[in-house]
Amino acid sequence: MAVEAGQAGKSRLPARVLGATAVILVLYAGLCKALLFRDLEYVGSDFFSFLEMTWSWHYAGRLLHDNVYGSHHAIHNFYLLPAFAPLTIPLGAYGLVLGLVLLNLLAVLRVGSAPLLDLSGRLALLAGLLSPVAGFVFDHPRWGFHPELCYPPLAVLLALDLLEGRWKRAILVTALVVLVKEDGAVLAASVVLAHFAERLSSLGTASREERRRVMRAALRSLFALALVFLAGLLALSAAGHGLVPTQGTATARILASLRILTRTLAGRGDPYRRLQMEDGLAVYALIGVLILLPLGKRLSRGLLLLPSALPLLAVLLLSSAGYQFALMLWPPRVATLLALFLACLAFASVSGGSPVPGPGEGRAVAATGVLAAVSWGLQLVMLSALGYAPGPRLRVVALLDGGDYRVSTVPEQELRFLRCLARRLPGGMPVSSFGDTHPVFHRQSIVFEGFEEHAWRPARLRVVPASEPASAADGPLCRGPRLGGLAVEAECDLLPLVAGCDRQVSPRGPP
Repeated sequence: MAVEAGQAGKSRLPARVLGATAVILVLYAGLCKALLFRDLEYVGSDFFSFLEMTWSWHYAGRLLHDNVYGSHHAIHNFYLLPAFAPLTIPLGAYGLVLGLVLLNLLAVLRVGSAPLLDLSGRLALLAGLLSPVAGFVFDHPRWGFHPELCYPPLAVLLALDLLEGRWKRAILVTALVVLVKEDGAVLAASVVLAHFAERLSSLGTASREERRRVMRAALRSLFALALVFLAGLLALSAAGHGLVPTQGTATARILASLRILTRTLAGRGDPYRRLQMEDGLAVYALIGVLILLPLGKRLSRGLLLLPSALPLLAVLLLSSAGYQFALMLWPPRVATLLALFLACLAFASVSGGSPVPGPGEGRAVAATGVLAAVSWGLQLVMLSALGYAPGPRLRVVALLDGGDYRVSTVPEQELRFLRCLARRLPGGMPVSSFGDTHPVFHRQSIVFEGFEEHAWRPARLRVVPASEPASAADGPLCRGPRLGGLAVEAECDLLPLVAGCDRQVSPRGPP
């Protein structure tokens, strides 16, 4: 018995090492992402719109409101975002980064302990979850965050729960996927479709009644998700009713995108638009093959599941049409499709035998490792062709120094000045800044220039060029401290909070 226990312990050791390595990689990627934010690499307004939506119920008493688009619940169903509030209210933007890290940690830990996966199957799935394409999605250059970045880890969790027959947990994870965005129901339906397709193909000589039972379960699940998707669209339409004169709504966006997609598929309109669509679809297919490549002998099983992506492709084409198909390879689009590919990878990774290593397991793991390395190498080549180089964004030493990053374009003294202001201002207070300096105020409610009409309240403090004349818009503002090319305008009673920041000389550090 002691010998058997020792052999079982040795058989679990490689899986533990693999899981620990995956955890370290996720934590490292999260650290790099936090440092990228600190170095002002994420300046796209969407990041701060989503940040605002996590806490608008707390600071403004409005659900899913942001200062750029207004009532966002009339544009998208981002109802998972308020769940980030316990992280974002105290931590600001770092709360969104931490939330993504926690989801990915949960996914890799779940893969490491999945009883239906042998060691090579776990390696293949982790190779997909931690792949360069997944890193590109996680990094989300310039913009930093979209809720769709939650899809890949959630899809892995859903796939493993379906494989193990944990239906209650699968329903819970499905609910989380649905709450990410309105197309979450379509992603969940595609995952479910792939799951039942794999189950039917594995039944072999099962009875006709058994096949019918699986088919009925599949149809019930897909019908329920179709109703959820329809309910989400109806909710969007209802939310936008009456807001049309003041802001964009989902109904107008969907109809405009549908017209563009129909004309493009019919061969009418700009031929360059159709070429962009075709190129995007080709890259989608390439990503799918590369993510599944580590399956090796099981590759055919994974490829046979890819048709489950057709409903999701229809949604992605529709959402991309509104941007003339120029954003088909935008990280949120890639994240949505990557999530399904990872689910297919999970379904095809099941060995069908014992997860305890056998005599040939070492060779199988080695072959999977080689194929994973080939897959990663080809993904790096593809990402380079798309203009993304992960290397500079994964160097902690360089990120700590801030050398060649966007932060280096801000004079040292001015950056200290801004960070002093941000530290002293209360969380959620409406502020505005100019240039690419607004990430410094990530704990405040950022009001972007040109979108003031959608802010829940006018900026109470403004950082403006020192050469700009004093402003009295929206009430009397007093001139506060100034340093270099920066000056502060604020409500007069706020000036004591920021007094002395122009004499701030502490070393540069995180906010």
